[in-house]
Amino acid sequence: MQASLKFCPNCGQPIGPDDDFCPNCGFDLRAARQQAQSTSQKEAANSQSSPATPSPAASATSATAERRRPPRSPRHWLLVTGIAVILILGIAYFAGATYYSQDRQVTELAEEMTSGDADDMAEVAVASDGTALHEDDLKPLAQLIKNRSDRSLLHSMIMAKSTSGPVQIVKAGHELLIFPKYKVKLGTADAVVKTNLKNATLTLNGTPAQAKAHDGQYIITGQLPGVYTLKLSGTHDGSTKDFTREVVIPLKGQASDLTLDAATASSSSATSSSSASSQNSHPDSNTHDDDSDDDYDDNGVTKTTRQYPSDASKRNDNHSTSGIVGRWESGDQATFTFNSDGTYTATNNGTPSNGKWEVVYRDGNVFNIKFTKSDGGSTVEPFVLDDDDLIETNLKIKWERDD
Repeated sequence: MQASLKFCPNCGQPIGPDDDFCPNCGFDLRAARQQAQSTSQKEAANSQSSPATPSPAASATSATAERRRPPRSPRHWLLVTGIAVILILGIAYFAGATYYSQDRQVTELAEEMTSGDADDMAEVAVASDGTALHEDDLKPLAQLIKNRSDRSLLHSMIMAKSTSGPVQIVKAGHELLIFPKYKVKLGTADAVVKTNLKNATLTLNGTPAQAKAHDGQYIITGQLPGVYTLKLSGTHDGSTKDFTREVVIPLKGQASDLTLDAATASSSSATSSSSASSQNSHPDSNTHDDDSDDDYDDNGVTKTTRQYPSDASKRNDNHSTSGIVGRWESGDQATFTFNSDGTYTATNNGTPSNGKWEVVYRDGNVFNIKFTKSDGGSTVEPFVLDDDDLIETNLKIKWERDD
């Protein structure tokens, strides 16, 4: 097929598709048509071999798909790591602040200090100067808080979180190097002993006591609260005499003065038989054995043949109830409960009674108790504590603790 020419390449006049020569100028149109056909075939071949130009959108998609992401910079990873560390530390601090909070620690301190275990108590207590206390230091306090009212008082004093007074809550180092650690700081008090013995020497719980002596008065300073055994030896009218007494250093206030008259002391120079008699007369020496031969049954109530001080008329300002509070029984017919709130309940041969009680005199383990019955009547009975037994000395009734 010949290429279509519409105008003469020589003169520009219109020509027909079958003209071999230009009707106007006679130009040979065959060579021109052949040249035009060759040019047209080359353009068609070039058009088929060249790919179509992609659209801008297609080009952008292809470039995005083939492009690799650039690596993260070190600064980016440092930021991410820092944020993670801050979050972890924040959570750990919040958990630690909750676990080691003062309220939680003080609750645990109160439980440990009222446990009655001197070893556990020593782990959470410090002296008034902040130094550590040891098990032996706290045995007197462990003895004191066997009394329910003293135990309750110590617990409430700790829970009050006071920073002054005889029982304080103080900071003592840190937990995990961050959170304050708390302990119980115990104050001290003095015990005053008045005696007419000469050249007296004193020991507390077997340890020599550093006492300031002045005109028959001995001041034992700096004692932690607790129940102590005081032994005092001295001379009177040419003989050596001894006392063994219980001294109570209270949780609050000062200990009551202890007055020891040489006339009531046992004599160290006495013969063995008279010494034994003296011990029976002074049970607070805690030196005789619990001999069942001294006891007998009286209609279901246990009584003793031992002789004890029995003066119900004595009065002083020592109202300590240490060692008395609790439930006691005598034989299988009598029970007596001294409640810490000053009330009592009792049964005798199945008959109940109740009322109020009050210590009106005490000298070591010798004391007088006033009983006020529910009907208003009252009486005073003398007692002694002897080897953990409670002896009603006028009636010779022996009470054993019923724990």
